[in-house]
Amino acid sequence: MVRQFSWKHRRAYPAEFPFLCNICGPEDRRFKSEKDQQRHDEMTKRHDPNFVPVRIPGKRRRRKAKVNSIIGSKVLPNHTMPSTSGSTDSILNDRDLEMFIRDHVETDDAYRRVCKGVIRNVGDILKNNITGKYRPDEVLKTGSIAKGTAVKGKSDVDLVFLVSRREYPSIDHLHADLQTILDNIKDALNMFRQFRNVRVQPRAVSFQTGCREPGTGHAHVIDVDILPAVNFGDADIRSIHSQLRGTTNDKQNLYTPSLTKWQRDFNKKDRTEQLKRLIRFVKYWKNVCVERSPSSFGLKLLIIFWGEKDHKPQQLKLTNALRKVMETIADTQNIRVEFLEYSFNFSKSRYRKFFKPLT
Repeated sequence: MVRQFSWKHRRAYPAEFPFLCNICGPEDRRFKSEKDQQRHDEMTKRHDPNFVPVRIPGKRRRRKAKVNSIIGSKVLPNHTMPSTSGSTDSILNDRDLEMFIRDHVETDDAYRRVCKGVIRNVGDILKNNITGKYRPDEVLKTGSIAKGTAVKGKSDVDLVFLVSRREYPSIDHLHADLQTILDNIKDALNMFRQFRNVRVQPRAVSFQTGCREPGTGHAHVIDVDILPAVNFGDADIRSIHSQLRGTTNDKQNLYTPSLTKWQRDFNKKDRTEQLKRLIRFVKYWKNVCVERSPSSFGLKLLIIFWGEKDHKPQQLKLTNALRKVMETIADTQNIRVEFLEYSFNFSKSRYRKFFKPLT
């Protein structure tokens, strides 16, 4: 029954409501008629400390289960930032996750085509405007756009600048001429106004370019790194690993882009669209929700690792896989992911200095 007059109103007009509750106190509850007061007394006997309730048999009311976000507060608790609009805290089930990825994370096919065209143009500029011994044999696309894991609004691209195999047959030769090669790349890019913030880094040339999303016209920024690398061709990977182990730290860093073809084959191997969607979401979460950001490459390897452990990767359920990934990275100090099938004569002690933490 809905009360016509509030308790405050009734206390303000005691003459109109002369009957008092015998349980709630002399001033708390007032009623217009004795019948109303008696009915209230009967309804509120549960306030009496000596009252013993009697359960009437019947259908039990089911208590609504407490629902927690898939991404709990225990995930990287010292790294997370305050939630913003489009918060991942709203994701409670598989449908929520699918909708969030669609609305906040994924780029559409038209956008990806435009971005790939922009990157293809960069490759053509490098090949057509750098001459002589510094002209690249090939420019390879890597990074999120090339791998199909780009996130809406901001994407990264690594362009691997494979130097002439005849002029630079080894990492030692590349290292000796690295600064000159970087300067040539910078000069070629500075000829075109669409490339902004062109900077020479220790092992790369970085810059920004943009493209617009077809239909909406929304602008997107693409961060690009161009990394000179040796063209190993069809060399034996075991021989390359032997060279890597025996060289200095600054030269070891040049092996990473030089092994791009092998890394690209690894990334493309049987990667389902569901697995790529999971990678995109975790990257979005890392960029938006985590202040001290873990390594993107490390997170991607972790996701691929759990995806491969799934017995039916074609039927991968996003929520289950995401929960497992989040539970794992909650303790970053005790994560180790090994793909032993890609190593030769693997020895933990021998390779320990090449292990890198996730953070």
